[in-house]
Amino acid sequence: MSFDEENTSDDQAHGKQATDWILCYLVCATDAAGGYVGAILLTDNRARPLHFAFVQPVKPTKLQRILYGSTLDEHIKVDVIAHKLWQGLPNPPDVLFVDAPDLVLARRITGVPTAFIGKAQDSEANSSSLSILRYDIGPHKKDENFVGEIVVALEGTCNLLEPFTRIRDALKESLKPNA
Repeated sequence: MSFDEENTSDDQAHGKQATDWILCYLVCATDAAGGYVGAILLTDNRARPLHFAFVQPVKPTKLQRILYGSTLDEHIKVDVIAHKLWQGLPNPPDVLFVDAPDLVLARRITGVPTAFIGKAQDSEANSSSLSILRYDIGPHKKDENFVGEIVVALEGTCNLLEPFTRIRDALKESLKPNA
C-alpha cells in the first residue's frame, strides 16, 4: 500500500475531496391546476447555491393522458422536466438528490449517482442530523456506496434536506404572476 492510499481521507469519494463535491437537487411536482412543475438547484458541498433553474408548468392534454396512461407521470417528470433542467446545468454534479422515490429514475438521463433522500420515520421532526437520513438509490445498486459516503462525509457540515425547501420556495416565487 502506498503512502497516498494509507492517508485517504474519510471525506473523499470517487477521487475527489468533499470540499470539491458538487451536489444537485431536483424537485418535480404537480401544481393546483394539474400542471407539472420542476426545479433544479446545483450547490457546493455546503449546499450553497451555484445554479438554479425551473420550468414553467407542463400541462398534458387529454389525448396525452390517454396515450401515456400510467406512464405519463414518469414521462413528464423524468423525460421532459428533468431532462430539460439537466441539459441547462453549467457543469455536472457528483450526485443528484431527489425528493420523491419516482424521481430516482432520472438516473437514466443524468448518468450520475441519484438518490431519494428523506428523514427516517423514527427521527425527530426538527432534527437536522444526517445520521437519521434514509436514502433509496432504486435499481442502481452501484450508486449505494458513493451516496452513502457523501451522506456520512457531509454529516454535521450541512443539512442535505434543507435545499429542497429552498427549491420549493424559489419555485413558488418564480411562478408567481409578475415575478
